[in-house]
Amino acid sequence: MMVRVRRRAGGLIGRDQAGRIVGRIGSDRAGWIGSLRAGPAAPPTLNRNRTLVKRWGARRTSRQLSPPAPPVRDNVPIRIHRFEGETMRGTTVVLAEPGRIDYQEFEAVAPPPGGILMRMVRANVCGSEIHILKGHHPLVRPGCVLGHEGVGVVEALGDGVDSDFTGAPLAVGDRIVATYFQACRRCPECNNGTPHICRNAYTLWGTPAAEAPHFNGTFGTFCAIGPNQAVFKVPDSVTSTAVSSANCALSQVYFGCELGEVSLGQKVVVLGAGGLGVCASAVASRMGAEVFVAEMAPARLDKALEFGAHHGIDLSQAEDSAGRVELIREATAGSADVVIDLTGVPDGFTEAVRSTRAGGIMVSIGNISPNRFTEFDPGLFTRSGAQIRAAIRYPGATLGRAVRFIADTPELDWGHLVDKDFAFDDIGSALEAAESRSVTRAGIVIDPSL
Repeated sequence: MMVRVRRRAGGLIGRDQAGRIVGRIGSDRAGWIGSLRAGPAAPPTLNRNRTLVKRWGARRTSRQLSPPAPPVRDNVPIRIHRFEGETMRGTTVVLAEPGRIDYQEFEAVAPPPGGILMRMVRANVCGSEIHILKGHHPLVRPGCVLGHEGVGVVEALGDGVDSDFTGAPLAVGDRIVATYFQACRRCPECNNGTPHICRNAYTLWGTPAAEAPHFNGTFGTFCAIGPNQAVFKVPDSVTSTAVSSANCALSQVYFGCELGEVSLGQKVVVLGAGGLGVCASAVASRMGAEVFVAEMAPARLDKALEFGAHHGIDLSQAEDSAGRVELIREATAGSADVVIDLTGVPDGFTEAVRSTRAGGIMVSIGNISPNRFTEFDPGLFTRSGAQIRAAIRYPGATLGRAVRFIADTPELDWGHLVDKDFAFDDIGSALEAAESRSVTRAGIVIDPSL
C-alpha cells in the first residue's frame, strides 16, 4: 500500500548542530497546548542524582488516571540539563487516518512520579504496525502516535525512579528498553495473575498525541514511559540495533514459547519468517526443540535458518490452504508438538490448528485484529485433543529475560535481524517496505548521534 505522509504547516524537519531532529509546527499547536488546562507551574529542577523534581503552582492538572492509580501524565514543560533555560520540543509520527501519517511537533513534559522520559535512539516497524496503519487495531486509532518497538536513553527520571525492574541503578543517559503497554495492577486481569492482558494496557499508547505527554509511541524524538510500564537497562555488551527488537518481537515469542511449553526434543513449527519468526527460531532452538519454519515468501527462510531453525518449508509451493497443511505434515511426519502462528492472516490460524498433532499445543500470536474471519472445524479440533493458547503481549519480567537472552547468545547476529535502516523523516518508506514484506525488520534511525 502507498503510505501518505503529511507534515503540519511549517513542520519541516531538519537537524540541529548536535544531530538531533528538529522541526516547526503551525499555529494549531497553540490550540492543543491551550486545551490541556494545566495550572501555573514553576519549572522542574534536577536534584543531586539528576532526578527530575517538579514544583507545582496553586492548581494541579486535571489529566490523570482515575484514583487510586498514580498519574501517568502532566503538562509541565520540561527543562533539563541538555537544554538549560529552554523548553524541549520534539517530533512524533501520528496516524492521521488509515494509510496516512503526520509528523507533528510538541513540547516535552516532565515525567510523573515513577515515570521516565526516554530519548529515542532507534525504532523498528513491527508487523502489527501495518495493522494499525490500515485502521485495524481496536485501541490504537487515528490521532495516536505510531511505533511501539525500539530502544532509547534516559532523558529524565520522574520522582522516585532510581533503578530498573531488576534493581540496577538508572541515571540520565543510560540505554533502556520498556514494555510498550502497562499493567495497571488494579483490574481483575492483573489481580488474577495475568497482567499481560490488563484491560488498561493501552491507557498511555492509546492516548491521542494532542494530549500530554504527546510522545506515546516509539516513532518520535521522545517516548513517555508511565509508572506501570516495565523498564530494563541495556547491558554495555549489547548494541542498540541488536536490542531494538527486544520489547516486542523477541519478548512476544519468548512468552509464546513458554506458553507453548516448548522443551527438549519437541518438534516446533513456526508459521511466518518475519521478525517474530526469526526470534522464535532462536528461542525455540535454544530450548532444545527441532524447529521448522514455514513461510510463503521463501527468501525470508534463510534468516530464520541463520538464527537457529533446522528446517525451512516453502509454503508457496502449495496451491491452497489444504496444500500448505499437507506440506507441514509431511515435513514433521504429522507430529508437530507445538505450532506458533505468527502470520497475522486468519487462514493461518486454521492452518496452524490443523498442523498441530493430537494433544499438541497451538500458540496464537499473529492474529491481533478483530472482525476478520476464517473457516474453522470445531468438531475436528475437539477430537484432536489439541489446545489453543493466545499470547497477547507478555508479562513485564519477560522483557528482562529477552534482554538477557540477547546478551547470552553473542553467536547470533542480532543486529542483522534489522536488515534495512530508514531515516526518521522517511518512515513512510519504512512502512511500505514492511507491508510489502521485502524486509524482515525495517529499522528507523531516530538519533544517529546516540
